Amino acid sequence: MVLEETLVHDLRLSSVGPGQATESDVFHYPAAMDLAMKLHYLRVVFFFHSEAAQDLTIMKIKDAMFTWFNYYFITCGRFRRSDSGRPFIKCNDCGARFIEANCSKTLDEWLATKDSSLHKLLSSNQVIGPELSFSPPVLLQVLHFPFIVSFASHNLLIFNANHFSFIHLKMGND
Repeated sequence: MVLEETLVHDLRLSSVGPGQATESDVFHYPAAMDLAMKLHYLRVVFFFHSEAAQDLTIMKIKDAMFTWFNYYFITCGRFRRSDSGRPFIKCNDCGARFIEANCSKTLDEWLATKDSSLHKLLSSNQVIGPELSFSPPVLLQVLHFPFIVSFASHNLLIFNANHFSFIHLKMGND
């Protein structure tokens, strides 16, 4: 059995924020439904064969994200608590967490693995907290398989609509 540490390796962490600075003292107050869903996460994994992702580089992904976050700057903020204890997002441009890693197996080898507990390695398992002010609400992981690229998006459900709007925006259907 291969150890988990050797399956996904060479992790690199960075943050990606808006290309333009957000004004100071900008806050977002989540709706009651957002707060009711606060512990629910959306994990999405996309696989691209090497031909489809041939010209796709980390810098091109980050450049696109700079533009996305100009429109969706709320997703780059950090949670805070008001004096009453209600959470809110301080839109301070701290950025989304960007994780880049490599995998030692090919996609076919990965899918042939009968150990479903390894699937958790395809996307980040970081949760919001315990220190809200340091926890990004959006995480994006790019995992390089030999001859293939996988994109895993992990974000709060309250940003679900923004996630699909990102795709809509990127496709040029603005």
